Amino acid sequence: MKTLLFSFVVLWVSFDTVFAQTSFCPDDPPLNPWLADSPYPIYHRNSYAQASTCLQGPMPGDDLTVKVRRDITGGTSPWIYLSDEYPSGERTILYSNSTHVFKLIDNGTTLLAIDSVRLDFNTLESNGYNHLLTKNKVWFSYEPTYDPANDEYSQLFKFSDEDPTDPYSPIVVLDTLDFGDYGVNRVNMYNLNYNGEIVWYSEEDVVNNIAYAGVVDQDFNMLDILTFDRLPDERINHNSISVDENNTFYIVTSHRLIAFEWDGKDLTIGWEARYDFVNDGPTGNFAYGSGTTPTLMGWGRGNDKLVVVADGHANNNLVAFWRELPRGWTGKPGMPIRFADAIAIPNAQSFSNLFQSIENSPTAYGYDIAIAQFNGFLGYDCDNLKGVSKFRWGTDANAFNLEWTNDDINMNGVLTYSSGSNLVYGTGKETDCNYYYYGLDWDDGNLELRFLLGPEEGFPEDPFYDQGVNHVIDEEGSIYYSGSRSLVKLQTHQNPLSIRERTRSNDKLLLYPNPTTTQVWVREASLNGSEYSVFSPEGRLLKTSIVEAQTIDLTDMPNGLLFIQLKNEEQVIMKKIVKGDL
Repeated sequence: MKTLLFSFVVLWVSFDTVFAQTSFCPDDPPLNPWLADSPYPIYHRNSYAQASTCLQGPMPGDDLTVKVRRDITGGTSPWIYLSDEYPSGERTILYSNSTHVFKLIDNGTTLLAIDSVRLDFNTLESNGYNHLLTKNKVWFSYEPTYDPANDEYSQLFKFSDEDPTDPYSPIVVLDTLDFGDYGVNRVNMYNLNYNGEIVWYSEEDVVNNIAYAGVVDQDFNMLDILTFDRLPDERINHNSISVDENNTFYIVTSHRLIAFEWDGKDLTIGWEARYDFVNDGPTGNFAYGSGTTPTLMGWGRGNDKLVVVADGHANNNLVAFWRELPRGWTGKPGMPIRFADAIAIPNAQSFSNLFQSIENSPTAYGYDIAIAQFNGFLGYDCDNLKGVSKFRWGTDANAFNLEWTNDDINMNGVLTYSSGSNLVYGTGKETDCNYYYYGLDWDDGNLELRFLLGPEEGFPEDPFYDQGVNHVIDEEGSIYYSGSRSLVKLQTHQNPLSIRERTRSNDKLLLYPNPTTTQVWVREASLNGSEYSVFSPEGRLLKTSIVEAQTIDLTDMPNGLLFIQLKNEEQVIMKKIVKGDL
């Protein structure tokens, strides 16, 4: 039964909108300019870990089919990513699991495996779902195996294509960082900051009662390592990292939320907020405190800036902390000053001492945030636990409100929201033991899309079983996600408003020269007199004016990467320009 508790109007992104720069959406948080120009270059899609996009996903009435690549070696909750476009216009699919990295492609007939590299032979000590896709077909993955007795330490790998212009080119390993060179081990979480540097942290060292965090550049020069004390019984476990535009990065442990600040020279703990993330919740092999990567909400002057996680209590709460304390904030009784609010997640309930009931991170769009019940990494019953809920942060009341909850649907993975279709997507199993793909209306939680994927086949062979991974929407409105040994594509065939089609139809529109030192010429005469806006790489509006004589004047703009948005009554187009001799 779905219960509507609060209704509102959301900002709808018109289907006529065209986004040639797929890593940039108008309502995105500040853009990290070092990430690949991809619909999904990093886990949770962007540096704020929001898992939302403007690209339109499958719609009710679309002609959908399923492609499946089975029997992929490895396992353990693999995540997938889409590469930059190649000159041919194709993108490859990068897939990272506990033992390998894979490069695949949809060649029109099948999901073809192009190449793979084995990173780790110890499947018990690996997670393997952390990818960073940077510019120029460069990407990073890792193996966190630790066995100092055999001189084995965590490693970070830098990959590229043998031929960066050829999507069918083999994978090459450009470099390897061995954390044993720095006496650090159990490193298994990374992210890319807004300087293009890789930030990381380690799990706890129970012998020395410490943990590590650090910063390394893309050439694998270690810039700084911070050793920090572990609290009594603290677990610094498997959740990933979010990063804001100030290069502060956030992790959650069993006992606190920590903000690490980086000034380019020194890494410090800027602040921490103590919170009992375990309480009466499970403490088994896959559970100890929060199971969620911190999600950031709010940016820009004068707006609420928050970091949001779910706790690991038996009946979970959504918990918000202040990234910046609002003026006049005096705190809540008995809580740390950074604690903003908490609200119970409907239907969330423990089902095993092995797993969190809320394992997958929340999905955010503006100040709206959705989250779903989890049913485990190792397969689950056909009669599973249900529950998808959406909340809104009230900027006036400084508190969460429950918008709706749907207790008819199980979505076992990380939810993906599309503002282009106004649906939140995920997959789950029903009592008939079949897997289905779902789209819920973002405004009210009603089921709008339900598509049969296929029957249960038993873990780990189940090709459609989502272990808690990401769902990637491409420009054609198709969705990719992974099973423990599979890659699944829900392909859209009839989508007349395909963003890919409309983007390609406007490829003749060129702004050149690029790079430029003063101005660019707009080739398409029909855009003469249209409005243009110039944005910084962080998404900050720098200038708005009118195209005159088919030119855009950039003389008063700073050197470096700029994004130019052209808009008239029919379309909105985003282009990337480099100003200066770069």
